[in-house]
Amino acid sequence: MCDLIIYSDNNQASLHYLVLPTIRDIPGQSLSSCFYPQIIQNINLGIVILNEHAHIIEISDTACAILGVEKQHVINRMIEDAFPGMKEDQGFISSAVLRGVTMSDKPYSWFNGNQRFELIVDSDVLRDTAGKIKGGYYIFKDVTNTRSLVDKIERSDRLAMIGQIAAGTAHEIRNPLTSINGFLQMMNKSLAEAGMDKEKGYTDIMLIEVKRINDLVSEFLLLSKQKEIQYKLVDVEQVCMEILPIVKNEALLYGVEVVVEKENSLPLIMGDSELLKQVFLNIAKNGIEAIGGKGTLTVRFFHMESHVEITIHDTGPGIPPYLADKIFEPFFTTKENGTGLGLPVCQKIIHDMGGSIRVSSKGYGTIFHILLPSC
Repeated sequence: MCDLIIYSDNNQASLHYLVLPTIRDIPGQSLSSCFYPQIIQNINLGIVILNEHAHIIEISDTACAILGVEKQHVINRMIEDAFPGMKEDQGFISSAVLRGVTMSDKPYSWFNGNQRFELIVDSDVLRDTAGKIKGGYYIFKDVTNTRSLVDKIERSDRLAMIGQIAAGTAHEIRNPLTSINGFLQMMNKSLAEAGMDKEKGYTDIMLIEVKRINDLVSEFLLLSKQKEIQYKLVDVEQVCMEILPIVKNEALLYGVEVVVEKENSLPLIMGDSELLKQVFLNIAKNGIEAIGGKGTLTVRFFHMESHVEITIHDTGPGIPPYLADKIFEPFFTTKENGTGLGLPVCQKIIHDMGGSIRVSSKGYGTIFHILLPSC
């Protein structure tokens, strides 16, 4: 439909015609009813709408993807039937909203199989014009990538702070340690010559502890150096093969078999081969020590679309789920004599190369997944 507007020019005896389109409502349909299905289908938010009996009357495609359900299987069903993993005491999509138990900007972690989603959840009741509750809704947004980025920045900041502390104190600690270590070695030798075995045993223990402190200081110094990455094209497989003899020698001491599985050809990556060797060696040694006896350490190489993935799988006891998120924290360690700095350093190296590193454990060992962008 168009409207015709006529106006005249006083200076010239002429008429001008301007034709404008007119927006007409579709008969029997409001603007909201026309676009509502598109919004529910395309919006990048999880939306779940309940009626007054706690039946699901609408759910967005994003909500289906996050919750791991199909729309046709949950519409008109009760919450408990539609989402078996959803419990009343979890406070996430429950009939409690119909009793006025609402939430605003509440963080929540949801597991869909092996995939974890970090969500921000809002909910409220729906009332009619008389104020009576006729239903409720949940709206949630997936902030997993944002939360991961924040965690990455926080870890990087903590490592930088540790490095600054290390730069100012490590040498001051190491100097007196050198003197203590030297005199203890002299005492240890003198006590052995005098046949004072009991006293010599005491100095043996002290020497071990001094070495432990010295190793920790060395880790500090490693952080304080902040080595700049020397970017160049790197063949990840070749880098691994160069350190494989070291890994196999370490594995031989524990009775562990090392297996390498790879594709025929892998693309190159942009990174630092020496730092990658440090990462592979550290994770491989951790896996060998975790096995603790006879077992297998398997290294696999894959080409995953725009990434090269390296997995290092040990057949040790695995990592409990409640510890999986902590192993990259500075100073966190499950080893009796560990410093808790090896994995944070490895993570920083991989992140600086634009990659990612994560760990999974299902009771039959631990798998480290390293992803690096390919060229």
